[in-house]
Parts: sequence; C-alpha cells; structure tokens
Amino acid sequence: MRCNIYIPDPFRSGHFRDLTVRLVRFRQRTGENRIGVMLGANHLAEITGAKASSEPLLDFLRDSKAEFKAQLAADSAKKNLDGGKQNEKGYWSLDFVTVLPPIAHPTKIICMGGNFSDHLAEGSSSLPPFPISFLKAPTSLVGHRAPVIYPRRVKLLDYEVELATVIGKECKDVRRKDALDYVAGFSVFNDISARDIQFAEMKRGFCNLGKNFDTFGPMGPCLVTPDQAGNPDNLGMELRVNGQTRQLSSTKKMVFKVRELVEFFSSMTLEPGDIITSGTPSGVAIYRKPDKEPYLLRPGDSIEAKIENLGRLQNMVVDMLPPYSSSKK
Repeated sequence: MRCNIYIPDPFRSGHFRDLTVRLVRFRQRTGENRIGVMLGANHLAEITGAKASSEPLLDFLRDSKAEFKAQLAADSAKKNLDGGKQNEKGYWSLDFVTVLPPIAHPTKIICMGGNFSDHLAEGSSSLPPFPISFLKAPTSLVGHRAPVIYPRRVKLLDYEVELATVIGKECKDVRRKDALDYVAGFSVFNDISARDIQFAEMKRGFCNLGKNFDTFGPMGPCLVTPDQAGNPDNLGMELRVNGQTRQLSSTKKMVFKVRELVEFFSSMTLEPGDIITSGTPSGVAIYRKPDKEPYLLRPGDSIEAKIENLGRLQNMVVDMLPPYSSSKK
C-alpha cells in the first residue's frame, strides 16, 4: 500500500519545518474515531470528510483523494495559525484531544524477541537462526500520552523502544522484494515488560503475561507511510526516562530487516492492521550493570520513545488505581 502524500511546509513560523506527513487517529469525545495530520509535536489538523470506519487511517490510505484531503487539512491549519487560532475548524492542540493508537483493532501484534545485535550482546545471547517472536495482546495497546499502568503484582518494570510495521493489505507468502507493497506505514512502539513475570515464564519456554498487561503496548503518536518514513532499516532510535537517555541505537542493527520480517511472518496470513515490531536495541533496564534497580520504571516516570522521521511517543507510568481509563479505543 502506497500513498504518495507530500505537503509543502504551509507555516510561516519556524515551528513546523519537518515535511514528513504523520497521520494520527484521535478523539475529542468518548467514542469518536477521527483522523488528522500532526503539525510539529503538539498540534494536529483534522482531515474531514473521511468515512466512518473501525480503522480510519487504513481506509484513508486507500482513498485516491488522500493526498488532496491531507493538503486541505494542512491549508486549513495554516489559516488558523496565521489568525492566532487553535481548536477551531479542525486545528487542535494535543492538550485538547486524546491521541489514539494508529491502529484500533489489530488481529495480531507480532513482537520480535532478540533482533538487535547490541541487545543480544548485552543479554549474552547468540544470533537467532530465524526470527523469534511472541504475540502481544491487542488489549495492551494505548496511545500517545496515555498512562502506563504499573500492576500491583509486578516488581521489575522495563521499557523497549521498537519500530512498528503496520500491514495495509491482506497477504500470504510475500516475496521479500515485494514486502513494502503490503505495508501501510510505520510507527513508534514501546514494548513495556514485566521482567519478573516474563523471565519466570521463559524458564518454562513461554512468554505471555509478562508482556501483556493492559497498557503494556504504547504506540504512536502517528502512522508514517513507507514513502515518507525513509529507509526502515536505517532509522535512529532513542528512549528517554525522565529526560535521561536510556536507549540510543538504529534499526540498522536489526538482525532481520523489515522486508525479511514481512516475508517470514507472511507464512501465515497477515491482515490489514496487523503489527510487526522490530525488537529493541541495547539499554534496557534489566541488563544494566552493576545495578539494574535505578533504571527500572517506577510510578511517576515519564517515558519518551523516539524513532527518526516517525515522531516521539510519550507516556507516564502510574500506580494501578482501579477503575482507570486508557486511550486505546
């Protein structure tokens, strides 16, 4: 799936110089499912006229008029910016909306385990002979600025910045050279992990609950199409906790590249909205020496995951205080 959207910089100010088009799903009121274009890091322009859909971003990218509609949204935002307005006529500050994960209902979230050479080295693991993966529950998904809930039973909470590849068209047995033709876009993913539970499970050869508590799958804030994202196998990655850099690497350190992952996992049918994550680079808390404790996540910690060209995903760790509401639907 390709959508060659190019929007010239419509702003006279210097705040929006990045020409990469980042599509976003959001709501202002509970139950809404709206889409827009991110403007800088803190604003969006709504794309109006999109048909009602359970996956509005995927449907938008199938629209032959997608480029025109994105341009229209940007032009409208320019007029509001020039007039000193916001939150009017589809131009919003993120402070007044809830940013949702780009995909609402993936049937599969396929997460790589041990796919970065530097992460394998810090964990004293050998290179895998083929992509090793586990499934993340769709109920773990939350969006940009949503809370990450610290479960009461968890003792070792960790972070993992990852590249998320979103499938745009149903496919099976895809050839490697054709893999990106089936990709709707890329996003930032944070594979939150309860290491105490994960490692206890792995001793028995499984990995499930330690990766799958509610809110353990922050994703977003945007979806960026392949023509806009740059080379997915050479994107800078960074994760910060409370402003301090914890992970700093590049997708060029992936053992299995994006096209290889799509080829491999399309041995089973991949459906629109399915997500394949890259695995994470080095710098996770659990392998810090001599003492991992200062690096583990705690309630009150602010997490910022960034991937080059794709934006910054921000989330706050909070105590589990039921009932809670997350920005996942």
